Amino acid sequence: MPRSGTLVRLPASESGSAKIRSRQDGTRMRILARSAALFVAHGYENVSVEQILAAAGIARSSFYRFFANREEVLASIIRPVFEDGLAHLESISARGGHDVLHGIFDAYLALWAASPDALRLSTRTGGIYFELFRDLHTPFRERITALLRRVEPEGTLLNGSADYTARLIARNAVPVMEVYHRDPCFAELFRSTMSGFLLHPRAPA
Repeated sequence: MPRSGTLVRLPASESGSAKIRSRQDGTRMRILARSAALFVAHGYENVSVEQILAAAGIARSSFYRFFANREEVLASIIRPVFEDGLAHLESISARGGHDVLHGIFDAYLALWAASPDALRLSTRTGGIYFELFRDLHTPFRERITALLRRVEPEGTLLNGSADYTARLIARNAVPVMEVYHRDPCFAELFRSTMSGFLLHPRAPA
């Protein structure tokens, strides 16, 4: 039992391990961030491991410590988008059409805030690479459609269809964000634009 006033230090091995883990986490996140930016700018197929190494400022051995190949990098960028998106959607209450739609808009805004490039990639990646995240993409889309179907009978959806509205959100949310993302009123402009072509205006009180 240490005496009062005695400074108790963590064992060197534990302290060192924490620093190593922190450094490794930082390296992994840097690889993902630089890779996402490269994939968005040049297309996944046109980016090599060598370009990722240069952008992240790491050695080849550091890359392969975390990822077996580029596909693992791509999956590690996109899969969290849908994991986080599903978590946001679970918090939406279907009290009314406008509330549900704005909850969905807020989910997209949160995903953009977490990583604009990851969200961009999630909407641009298809073909054989879609299989890397199909198991998350499908329930994400189904959850949005299910929320919209609960409010469809209220008549608040401009086109009257939960399916059409879900498709419009999937195809237009990110492009609309890209138009406004540098504006100080970014979130407000995004919500109002999406509402404008998806929802009937609120009836006056």
